[in-house]
Amino acid sequence: MSEIRVRVAEAPVRGARVAWSYLATVVGALLGGLFWAVWAPFGPSVCGDPDDVLCQLGWGTAGGILGAVLGLAVAAFVFRLGWEWWAVPAAVLLGAPLWFDAVPDAVRVLVVLLAPTLAAAATWTGPRRPAWRPWAIGGAALLLVVLGLASVLL
Repeated sequence: MSEIRVRVAEAPVRGARVAWSYLATVVGALLGGLFWAVWAPFGPSVCGDPDDVLCQLGWGTAGGILGAVLGLAVAAFVFRLGWEWWAVPAAVLLGAPLWFDAVPDAVRVLVVLLAPTLAAAATWTGPRRPAWRPWAIGGAALLLVVLGLASVLL
């Protein structure tokens, strides 16, 4: 009997994790773009004044970031990469205000291109992990996100 599966049967490990990471990142970006496409038209009604360009920009940026983070979460679930894998690219995205303006364009492109590899390397063994790994990845990701958001809000 054949069946259609929405999720990958087993969590990828080691080298296969790199390939699945890139695929999940592309799928997450597509889902994030779809989320943003649904989110963006509500900007004028949320902002009130149609001439308030700053509010429109903020609304669009918030939708893009939220869509990317949620898209990556869905992709991590579907491809069985786990929350630790999701935390790495989400932290790179949300921590971007710390480093984005300080580096040249080539470094920005390199960080974006290598983020899935970093996420795969951080979770190399998949679900078979040492007890300290979730704490280390979660703590580092949380620190990067808090510092990135603090640099914007303060």
